[in-house]
Amino acid sequence: MGSAAHYDAARGTVPRLLFDRVADTPGSEAYRFPDSGGWASVTWAEVGSRVTTLAAGLVARGVAPGARIAIRAATSYRAILADLAVACAGAVSVPVYAPTRDDEVRNLARHCDAALTVTDRDVDARVLHLDRLAELAADGDALLDTDPDAVDARIAEVTPDSAACLIYTACDDGSAKGAILSHGAVAYTARAMAEVGMIGPRDLQLLWLPLSHVFGRALLFVAMQVGLPTAVDGRADRVVENLRSVRPTFLGSVPHVLAKIGAAAAADRSALGGRLRFLISGSARLPRDLAKRLEDLGVPVFEGYGITETAGPVCVNRPDAHKPGSVGLPLPGTEVRIADDCELLIRGPSLMTGYHADPVATAAALDADGWFHTGDCATVDPDGFVSMRGRKKDVFKTTTGKYVAPNAIAERFRALCPGAEIVVVGEGRSHCIGLVFPGDRGADVHAAVEQLNGELNRWERIRRVALVDRPLGAGDRDETGAPQRAVVLERFADVIDRLYDEH
Repeated sequence: MGSAAHYDAARGTVPRLLFDRVADTPGSEAYRFPDSGGWASVTWAEVGSRVTTLAAGLVARGVAPGARIAIRAATSYRAILADLAVACAGAVSVPVYAPTRDDEVRNLARHCDAALTVTDRDVDARVLHLDRLAELAADGDALLDTDPDAVDARIAEVTPDSAACLIYTACDDGSAKGAILSHGAVAYTARAMAEVGMIGPRDLQLLWLPLSHVFGRALLFVAMQVGLPTAVDGRADRVVENLRSVRPTFLGSVPHVLAKIGAAAAADRSALGGRLRFLISGSARLPRDLAKRLEDLGVPVFEGYGITETAGPVCVNRPDAHKPGSVGLPLPGTEVRIADDCELLIRGPSLMTGYHADPVATAAALDADGWFHTGDCATVDPDGFVSMRGRKKDVFKTTTGKYVAPNAIAERFRALCPGAEIVVVGEGRSHCIGLVFPGDRGADVHAAVEQLNGELNRWERIRRVALVDRPLGAGDRDETGAPQRAVVLERFADVIDRLYDEH
């Protein structure tokens, strides 16, 4: 479903995105950022000038076209300037999550052969501290005095096929792979998100999300595409406070922070700032009860889905097309397909070109027809809305040939029966059963299961339930506190067999 035919990924690059905006609305506000207890503001013209001098500084210091520059810093105006300067110097940004340990930063820098690491704290000798951007700008001014076309020449060499950024993503086995995203992929994502029509130049965004994740980067660049201002403060613990002072019209976030926003707004409606039109949720499944609480406060939450390898959102709900529980419709120009084993496949201009220095992993993820294999299971309803069903590795098949995502079902059960846990069983069986650990003895487990079954496909429904009076021990849970399926299935094998024997 969907078609990429009318999208030409060759239309854009990050420098073109920036300087088209500078040319169109030079005097309009681009960014706000914390300064001296308040908020300072800069225009697009000021951003363009600052980025040019910083890019020239990188050129003056010997950064070659295509060189990789690691950026480990919290989301801030200065970090954005550094990221844009890297692009305009013809280099490749390698954003690293700010809390990453120093030894891991060094390992990633070695793996991608980074020429320089830009950071808000020292890591090794090849470091440019964000506090010293003024020195880099001075080097840039000196170069531009003698070679005023130095940056323009670098920008001219950047094509939509050039690498824009290399973002490391965690794998199921705990390792990390670096996804290479082209300028065309970044520019397409910004254009497609803008075409959805959720935001306009009169909006104001509050951006706190890490720029090491594609969610935050996509919101950064769609704001540039549309021409709306962005208030930038990467401190997650200041989001609620900043809602009051900035008074944004929209915000992208993860469910954990949305829960804090909801709690603050429930106590005091003014905590939302008074102008918030909607929230965008991504990076993790949005609990339905949280979405309902926020909607009851007058702020709809639109859930979306995207992964590192797709440069940003693939699907998103929107005001004119919203189905709670789904991650929405594919962006214009993006195709999605469900494989026979329920895996979500994606094709379109936003896809990575491959994993850095890992042709085997690249070949496994990108097939010959251009489909990216996400490793996530999903369904698509008759209206085209995509719903996630968990990781493919966590999915099992019943003897009827139907696939079941037990962790996704367990998450929905927890929302219906807080404090209780369910482990869904059914691999190699004709139907599913559930082991329920009630937690709160007053919980109406059977009512919750009945309601849950009403939301599930026929082959996913829980036919029988065992209330287990033996509590889950520490060894039965993973590091997040969730039950470890393999351990629980082995420990309670007798209970499982009895449930099936009695059916």
